[in-house]
Amino acid sequence: MRSTEELVRDHEVILGVLDGLEARLRAVQSGGTLDPGYVREAVAFSQGFVDRCHHGKEEHCLFPCLERRGVPREGGPIGVMLAEHEMGRQLVRRIAEAVDRYETGRGDLGEVVDLAWQYVELLRAHIAKENEVLFPMGEAVLHASDDADVGRCYDGVEHQQGAGEHQRLTQLAARLSRPS
Repeated sequence: MRSTEELVRDHEVILGVLDGLEARLRAVQSGGTLDPGYVREAVAFSQGFVDRCHHGKEEHCLFPCLERRGVPREGGPIGVMLAEHEMGRQLVRRIAEAVDRYETGRGDLGEVVDLAWQYVELLRAHIAKENEVLFPMGEAVLHASDDADVGRCYDGVEHQQGAGEHQRLTQLAARLSRPS
């Protein structure tokens, strides 16, 4: 179904960025440094692509449709995913603040690295749950007409981001995914 396939493709882009970030975090743990500019770009990618585009499609399009088809929010997988989306938003804000403190000499690199590892771990586990549990569950209950409606909703979410924004963020992802 297009509804879930498009989100899985988004996940692949996100996982590539997580691979790049993880490589840089490992380098820091081996005595290297972390470029604050890279972290700022990763934050921008997370806010733009992960949150507004990807989570926007889930929260405004797919999840409401799944709820209408009987997948529970409260006490169910949708509620868990929404809670994790909020945890990710909070971590990204904290990473941005930690980078600001680090660059101005009021914080240390260890805080940035710790928060970034938390974010990597959260997103990797979150993506696995969606790909392996929620999306197959959704495919079992969605109708063809739902898939078309959700696809149009996705287009609306992308349109709200502005012309070329998805492409710009995908290009940013390609840069962030490259080994340091």
